[in-house]
Amino acid sequence: MLTLARLALVDGEEALAESLLLGVTRAGAGEQRESRLVSAALHTRRGEWSQALELYRALVAEPAPPTEAFFGLGYVRVEQGDAEAAHPALAHAVSLEPRVALHHFQLARVLFLLDRLEEAFAHLELSLRLDPWHAPSYLVFARALEAGGELEAAEDLLRQGQKAVPDDVGLLKALADVRLARGNVRGAVSAAEARVRVEPEGVAALGHLARLRVTERRFLEALELCHQLEARGMSTGLSRSVEALVFEAREPPEVERALAAWREAVRLSPDDWMPPWRQALLLLRQVEDGPPEAVLPARALLAEAHHRAPQRPEPVLSLARVEARLGAPESARERLVALLRHPALEADWRAQAEALLTELG
Repeated sequence: MLTLARLALVDGEEALAESLLLGVTRAGAGEQRESRLVSAALHTRRGEWSQALELYRALVAEPAPPTEAFFGLGYVRVEQGDAEAAHPALAHAVSLEPRVALHHFQLARVLFLLDRLEEAFAHLELSLRLDPWHAPSYLVFARALEAGGELEAAEDLLRQGQKAVPDDVGLLKALADVRLARGNVRGAVSAAEARVRVEPEGVAALGHLARLRVTERRFLEALELCHQLEARGMSTGLSRSVEALVFEAREPPEVERALAAWREAVRLSPDDWMPPWRQALLLLRQVEDGPPEAVLPARALLAEAHHRAPQRPEPVLSLARVEARLGAPESARERLVALLRHPALEADWRAQAEALLTELG
């Protein structure tokens, strides 16, 4: 029965696994080690971290604890945001079973969080050597390369992963993104089209392709993809943003339709800073020659964008310009000075902030 419970978990049938575990408990075997391991795995799958942690901690405290207990303990710790506590458990799991690719993969994730990059890359390489069909290893490795500015290496790795796992949608999306970052729009579109072929009904896939169609200036095709989603009642913040960009790009721009689409994008993507920022910019262009108070609706949207992503420089710079126009230069200066304190601020944004600060006097 425990074997069936494990298989049910692997298949994602949590209710069946729980039912089988209940049967094990009724049979008087609920306290057996194997039963507790499966129970801990079920809690982990459900994101019930405290229950899983309690079970795993008890298991690793027993004589000759199984590798699975150390791995589970480390996994739960990192999901709770405690990489420091996760590291020794996962490192011990690797030492006990060094031929298991997943152990190296999870340890690499923790090492990245701890800024131990060289060790993290070494374990990712081992993970891929042991299991060259493990798509998440390619994705984590590629993201780390991208973060270090090695876009070409990231693309090469993702292409390697895509050959190994050709229908993995995560790899196809990442490949499209890195190609776009390298300026290869056609290559990005090719990857996005492949993703749509894999999941033709996928909402995210269609939205992503629609966004790239705008980059290609194939506006009618972009709108057609958005309309497909709308007809299914599955419009997203991204698809509404694409519509807004298309309406803005027309000659002459269809301002009212663009504003309506941005409003929907703001509503549908409550955590995305881009839609309120773009809607604010469009509003500001409409009132360039108006009185200062005409910018107030745009200011509210910029404040919302800044609230959603305090680390982004774009809303801060836009807010500073608007506040200066509203006769509040001191508030604008405070925002700019705070922005310039960020050591990781990119050179272009730093130059814009410094220029505006100089302009404000």
